[in-house]
Amino acid sequence: MCGIAGIYQPKGIEIEEVITLSQTIKHRGPDDEGFFLASPEQVQHCRGNDTISELQSLKHLSEINYSPNLALVHRRLSILDISALGHQPLTTADERYTIVFNGEVYNFKEIRQELEQKGYGFKSHSDTEVIINAFAEWGKNCVSQFVGMWAFVIYDNQENTLTLSRDRFGIKPLYLFKNENCFAFASEIKALLKLKAVDKSISNENLGSYLAFGTTAKPYQNLFENIVDVEPGCNYQFYLEDFSLTKESYFSIDEKVANNKADIETNIQNFEELFNDSIALHLRSDVEIGSCLSGGLDSSAIVYSASKQLKDVPLKTITAAYQNKIIDESEYAKMVANDLKNVKDIYTYPDAKTLVADMDKMIYAQDLPIGSTSIFAQWEVMKCAGQNNIKVLLDGQGADEVLGGYYNFAGIHLIELLKKFQFNRFFKEYQQLKNNFTPQIKNAVLRAAYYYLPSSLQKQLRAKERLSYNFINPNKVNELQLVIPKRGGKTYYEHVDLSVKFGMYELLRYEDRNSMAFSIESRVPFLDHRLVEFIRALPNEQKIHKGWTKYVLRKMLNDKLDDKVVWRKDKKGFVTPQQDWKNELMKKLTEELKDSEIPSIMDRSYVLQLCDKDFSNASHLSEFWRAYSVIKWYNIYNLKG
Repeated sequence: MCGIAGIYQPKGIEIEEVITLSQTIKHRGPDDEGFFLASPEQVQHCRGNDTISELQSLKHLSEINYSPNLALVHRRLSILDISALGHQPLTTADERYTIVFNGEVYNFKEIRQELEQKGYGFKSHSDTEVIINAFAEWGKNCVSQFVGMWAFVIYDNQENTLTLSRDRFGIKPLYLFKNENCFAFASEIKALLKLKAVDKSISNENLGSYLAFGTTAKPYQNLFENIVDVEPGCNYQFYLEDFSLTKESYFSIDEKVANNKADIETNIQNFEELFNDSIALHLRSDVEIGSCLSGGLDSSAIVYSASKQLKDVPLKTITAAYQNKIIDESEYAKMVANDLKNVKDIYTYPDAKTLVADMDKMIYAQDLPIGSTSIFAQWEVMKCAGQNNIKVLLDGQGADEVLGGYYNFAGIHLIELLKKFQFNRFFKEYQQLKNNFTPQIKNAVLRAAYYYLPSSLQKQLRAKERLSYNFINPNKVNELQLVIPKRGGKTYYEHVDLSVKFGMYELLRYEDRNSMAFSIESRVPFLDHRLVEFIRALPNEQKIHKGWTKYVLRKMLNDKLDDKVVWRKDKKGFVTPQQDWKNELMKKLTEELKDSEIPSIMDRSYVLQLCDKDFSNASHLSEFWRAYSVIKWYNIYNLKG
């Protein structure tokens, strides 16, 4: 896990800006630092102040007395082959290709064996060297063979191109900026904002959409006008000579998969084999691995499989716990840990005072505003992991979106039964879901039915139910002509795909930034693409069965973990006592907001009114926190507009 960045400017690059790029993303890779510089006359690998001692023979960046037009920057968090042989940027033996890479390609050993049979030699035991040789052999199509998470950029000095690639789901981040004089990329937006050439303008359309709906109108967008998310599942090609940029998709969640017609028992067995294989790959590391453990189904499954595969090797788990028993899940986490001999469970207790103390640091780390205080619970988990010297942490991100663990999936499933005129089954499963999933199943159906309404009616209903339109100055609402993002689908499969593109994509950003703020590599085994594709092909009735969501996962864990964990009915997720915290902090929050600059499209008086409101609606409370975080973000990054 690392941080990468780079600049191409035909008229030359200031070395100070290259140093600034590296220092800005140092938290992503405190173990090593490397630079690659190129100009028409020469190419050179350089060291910086944080380069490992074994490579002090490299020329220091400060000693460069010419102006390169291309610079590649790498910050290393050493996980695989922690020796000097894993140093980046890495150039091939023939000096044609140079790579900077962030992430893990977990099946690198298998790919390496294939490349060795083709005559390739290897000096290290890193996945980076496998990636660059795979690229030399198969070109950009090599990514179709990778199981993992990645963002990499490869410079080809023969074709004079930069190839940018991002993993299938956007687990690892990559952003770019391009104008007529500068092309730049980085793992985090904050690094790009440090460059003089980068336009830092906010997109009022995207910010307005975020305030009103909690997301941008289209997936894979951020709140800046000219800083672009490299899209998941895509390879980009930048041509240095004419400054052109092309994009090619190698994977799309929209692609249809063949229906799996196997019986449920067979599929439970197949699911277990794929899941355990994913865990085995995600356990490949040369440093200690731990895991998040919320007490929920997803993290419990990961901890169980990992602990069994590690056998006698200790596995530390981190749990966010609360004194408020209504939201606390630590008793379930304790059940899981007590059943597994090699698990050492550790607990952290997020509170309001720490939230205030860390809010600025957390939002700075995130690059963008945060949706709710649940991100702070994850922040505290990552902080605790760092304090306990855990360098790699497994987490359950993606399971709810792919397996259908959220309320809307249950509602859509029931509506699909009605559409097929299966009325008896509808009433039976409605009651089962009410008993086993949520007493509020009627609301789940109504929320799913919302996506069948015309967009104009959706907007009217949303305006009545939500606060968020009111955050925007009235004179700006009509000017922006906001379109409701299509976050939910009319079918189960469509809803999965949109949940992956919108909600999960945002959660993956939280995951990456929170973990990397503490120099921790976070791994998400549920997003092994082989497992995702298998789950997507399952019939709905094998995901929601007899009123139980995530049925194949529950059946896999049956008789392995306590029934109170496996057959839980009170799904919570990363919840926090937002109402308690708001009440405790309101005086300070109000003072902050009164003294803060706010984006011109926001209505300051309305936000201040909400400071005195005692929210009974959880959605309204989350909207308040979202608006508060927008204002904090705006001031932390000293933005204008």
